[in-house]
Amino acid sequence: MLWMVIIMPLYGDDSTLFPANVQGWKLSAATDSYTHENLYQYIDGASELYISYGFAKLVSRKYEKAGQPEIVVDFFDMAKAANAFGIFAHGQENPDREIGRDSEYLDGLLRFWKGRFYVSLQCSPETPESRPAIMELGRCLAEGINEDGDRPAVLALLPEAGLVSSTIRYFTHPAWQNTYMFVAADNILEIGPGCEAVLAKYTQGELRPVVLIVLYPERGTAERAFANLSRKFNLPAGAGEAVMLADKKYFAAGLESRVVAAVWHGGSARQALELLFVLRAKIKAF
Repeated sequence: MLWMVIIMPLYGDDSTLFPANVQGWKLSAATDSYTHENLYQYIDGASELYISYGFAKLVSRKYEKAGQPEIVVDFFDMAKAANAFGIFAHGQENPDREIGRDSEYLDGLLRFWKGRFYVSLQCSPETPESRPAIMELGRCLAEGINEDGDRPAVLALLPEAGLVSSTIRYFTHPAWQNTYMFVAADNILEIGPGCEAVLAKYTQGELRPVVLIVLYPERGTAERAFANLSRKFNLPAGAGEAVMLADKKYFAAGLESRVVAAVWHGGSARQALELLFVLRAKIKAF
């Protein structure tokens, strides 16, 4: 039987957030909490990743059982649902929707997001007993979150045909513009407050073209970003052209309303432009 809990804000008393016992694993009395000012003390080297996604607070708890490794639960308040989705998607490999809004289990690590929360549960090394305990605990925590949260609306701009959904990366910080290919060392796309960016890969036979979409709060910023991108990749001023880059991939980009869309394609200029055409049609209908 699953424990039912009521989500409390991850500030102050969190005694009702975690069940006391799950399949023999008992909740330790110790509670650790962190903000953006001291998160590095807990996850040194990765704290900037979470902060770039709007991290607000982390509560960390442990479950212990004699003869078994401990289960560590890290409960991140990411301030809003889009941030929680973004931090989950940043490392997704083969997600499902078994727990929360999206979840993933691999080698003793369960990750999921729901509402503004991103949650990880880890038991290392994994044992035959730990996996069902982690899954039950994850379901308990997810069911107790009284907000669902929507995926970012900008994801609707991604064409469905050929989309490799596990490659979707959503971000609002320029650090992640180079996730799949190098765009620039500086923020030529002017990604900042009010912007939403998405990267994704597509499958076309053996090819894996990459799509980038950036939605801006106003047209002027989008125009500047598109001009910067065009100069960076020597894109001709005329519409309907693609250029071959040094890595033999073809680059094409377009500006529609407040959205900049770009395609890196390893096939041909025609294929790059065809994918860009589909993107621009989605954006026009958005």
